[in-house]
Amino acid sequence: MRPFETFEHTADIGLVARGRSLEEVFVHAAEGLVDLIVDPKGLTESQRLTVDVSAADREALLVAWLNELLYHLDTRSFLPRRCVITRIGDTELSAELAGDTVDRSRHAVRRMVKAATYHGLRLAHTDGRWEARVILDL
Repeated sequence: MRPFETFEHTADIGLVARGRSLEEVFVHAAEGLVDLIVDPKGLTESQRLTVDVSAADREALLVAWLNELLYHLDTRSFLPRRCVITRIGDTELSAELAGDTVDRSRHAVRRMVKAATYHGLRLAHTDGRWEARVILDL
C-alpha cells in the first residue's frame, strides 16, 4: 500500500497520508504534496532548510506544515525531496528538509497547489496506524 494517495474533490484535490507514527504520517503528507506538484525523482537534495511550525492542535499542525512547505515553494521555489521530522508534539514540529529549487527547464510542474485547507480535515490514530485526510486548494 502506498503511504499516500489522492482523491478528487470538486475543483480541489484530496490527499490521504498514512503512517505507523505521527512523524511518518506528516512526512508522507509532505511527499504526497510534492508528488502532486512535480515528479520528486527529478529533485536533488542540493539545498537544506530547517523549519519550525506551530498550531493550535494536531490537525491544525498538519495544515500549517503543508502550508509551510507551500510558502517555501512560493517564496524560494524550494520543494523538499526528503523531510526528517526532528521534533513533533500536539502543537509544534521541527523538520530538516533537503531539496531543490523548482526550475521549469528541469522539472515538469504537474499542478500548482495554493493551500492546504481545513475542509474535511481529519487526523486519526486507529489500530496502531495514523491516517491524515486533507483537501488541497488548487
